[in-house]
Amino acid sequence: MRRAALATAAAAVGCMAAEGAARVLDGYALLSIRLVSVRPSLRAPAGETGKWLDPDQAASYVATLAVAAGVERDWFAISPVERPSGPVDPELDHRYWRSPGFELPSVYEWNLRFARDVVCQGDASTHPYLAAQLRRLKDLFLFDPLDASPYPTYRFLRNAHYPSGLVTNAFGWRGPDIPLNKPAGRVRIAFVGASTTAGAHADRFSYPEYIGPWLQRWAEHRGVAATFDIVNAGREGILSTSIAAIVRDELTPVKPDVVVYYEGTNQFWPNDFTVRPLVPLLRRMDVGPFFERYSAVAVRVRNALDRGRSGGEPHKPPVPVGWPSDLSESDPPIDDSRLPVQLPVILKDLDDIRARLHASGGELMPSSFMWLVYPNLVLDRQRDRMIFQELNDRYWPFSYAQMRRFIDFENRVWRKYARVHNLAFNEFADVYPRDPRLFVDSVHMTPAGVKLQAWIVFQNLVPVDEIRRSCQPISITGG
Repeated sequence: MRRAALATAAAAVGCMAAEGAARVLDGYALLSIRLVSVRPSLRAPAGETGKWLDPDQAASYVATLAVAAGVERDWFAISPVERPSGPVDPELDHRYWRSPGFELPSVYEWNLRFARDVVCQGDASTHPYLAAQLRRLKDLFLFDPLDASPYPTYRFLRNAHYPSGLVTNAFGWRGPDIPLNKPAGRVRIAFVGASTTAGAHADRFSYPEYIGPWLQRWAEHRGVAATFDIVNAGREGILSTSIAAIVRDELTPVKPDVVVYYEGTNQFWPNDFTVRPLVPLLRRMDVGPFFERYSAVAVRVRNALDRGRSGGEPHKPPVPVGWPSDLSESDPPIDDSRLPVQLPVILKDLDDIRARLHASGGELMPSSFMWLVYPNLVLDRQRDRMIFQELNDRYWPFSYAQMRRFIDFENRVWRKYARVHNLAFNEFADVYPRDPRLFVDSVHMTPAGVKLQAWIVFQNLVPVDEIRRSCQPISITGG
C-alpha cells in the first residue's frame, strides 16, 4: 500500500508538472483551474499557423473580384493611419486580469436596467448569454439608460484603452474621433453589428476602419468634394434589439448618412421546424469537450489526434425538418410570424432602425451574412480547428447542409427586405471567398479576411452616380 501510495503521489506530481509546463508553453494561466489564455503560444510563430494573418495577403483575391466604377485595385494597399493610443488604463488592466474567463465583461459599462433585471429580479430573458456573464462579476461599471430600457445591454467606456487592445473614442466607439456636429460636405457612414463588426480587439483595424481611406481616395480620384467619417458602433455578443437601441440612442444624434447593418449569428439557431426538440442537448454540447476546458495536456493530445483525422464532416444523427409547405423558401414572406431563426424579432428591429434613420435624414443598408459552412466542406483539422469545433460541437447535431439551408434563407430575407423597402443592399455573402485561410471560425475573419471584407463592402458603398449628381444630400437608395 505504501508503494502504491508513493507511486500514485509520484504520478500525480508528474502530471501536475506536465500540465504546468504545457500551460507555460501554450500561453495559459498557470494557477487558474479552467484554461485561460493569457498570451500567445511559445511553440510556433503566428505565421506558421497556415492562416492568412497579414492583411495584405488577401491581395490575390482582390485581383479576381469585380470593383465598382471609379475604383482602382491598387488602392487595396492603402491602410488607415494608426492613431496614438497611450498606455492601458491601470484600473481596467487590474479588473480585466482579476476576472479569468470573464475579462471583457468585467470592463464593459453595463446598462443599469439590464443589470437590475438580472441581479435583482433574476430575469435573464433579455439576453441569457450576457446575463450569465454579468452574474459572475463582483462589481460593475454602469450607465443609466435614457428611456429605462435594458437595451443596449452594455457599451464600451469612452476614451479608454482596454487590455484586450481595443481603443475607444469620445463616444465609446472603436476608431478615430469625429465631431458631434457633422461639417458641411462630410459624409458620415456608421457600421452596426456584433463581434463581426467590432472586430477582434487585438487586430490593428476593424473592417469599417479600412473603408474610410478608400472612400477618401475614391472621392479625390473622382473630383468629389466630400470628406468621410467612419463610425464603428459594433460590440461583441449583442442582439438586434441592442443594435436598434444603439442606432436610436447613440447614432441618430450624430446624423449618419448611411448605417450598414451586418449581423447574422447571435440569434441564429437552426432548430425551427425540427420534429423533436434538441435545445437541451445542444446546450450541453456547446461547452465543448470537458477535459479540454481544464487541461493544456488534453488540448495537446487532441491536437495530436487531429493530425491523423479527416477534416470532413463527421457522422451526425438525422434531424428531420418539417418546413411548412406554405412558407416559401425561395421568396420569403417577410411579414410572416413563422419565419425561423428569430427573424420576426430582427425584422421588427430593422423596421425601427429604418424609421429612426429616415427621420434623421439617414438610410439603412442591410447586408447578407457570411458563414463558412456548406455541404462537403473539408477542413484542415490542425489549421482550421476552431472552425471544425464550432460547426461540430457548438452546432451539433445540425448538419452542414441544414445550417446552409437556414443561412441561405436568412440571407434571402435580408435581400427581400431591402428590395421591398427600396434600400441599397450590401451583397457580401455571395462575393466573399470560401477560403478557410481567411477565417478564424465560421464567421470571424483573420486580419487578411477582415481587410478583404472591408474591400468588398467598400465596392457596395460607392454610390457613384448619386454623389456625382449631388454631394448634399447624399443618397444611395435603391443602389
